[in-house]
Amino acid sequence: MTDLENIAVPCPMLSLKAAQKMLAAGVSAAEQMGVPMSLVAVDRSGHVKAVAQMDGASVLPYQVAFKKAWTAAATGAPTTGVRAFIASDEGSSLSMPHLADFSVIDGGVPILVDGVCVGAVGVSGATAELDLKVAEAAIAGLQA
Repeated sequence: MTDLENIAVPCPMLSLKAAQKMLAAGVSAAEQMGVPMSLVAVDRSGHVKAVAQMDGASVLPYQVAFKKAWTAAATGAPTTGVRAFIASDEGSSLSMPHLADFSVIDGGVPILVDGVCVGAVGVSGATAELDLKVAEAAIAGLQA
């Protein structure tokens, strides 16, 4: 028998239930603003866990929301912070923007559990400022 402990490590991931709860909170915040948005929840690997494409949201915001979520999950940092980092580091500013799903537009926020990134949410459909507010409301919905 193989000693699993020496081969694999535990890997906390965002659950589907948590992703759906989070997106519901984000949709509620977007509805209060009166703006149809796209919200995407990804696990720590950047794979889609759940999507909320609000009625009236156009096609483009889904792709943008996914890229925001992917970036936040891959870096473990909000896209706002990623933008500040790459602006301060020449090597990063030359290489990171060339990643296929990379985005530094506000609205991507990681989900941290005990300091470990388990996933992220990305929101798009309004201004970057409003996208970020909805993403933060979505994250806050996990505590409700």
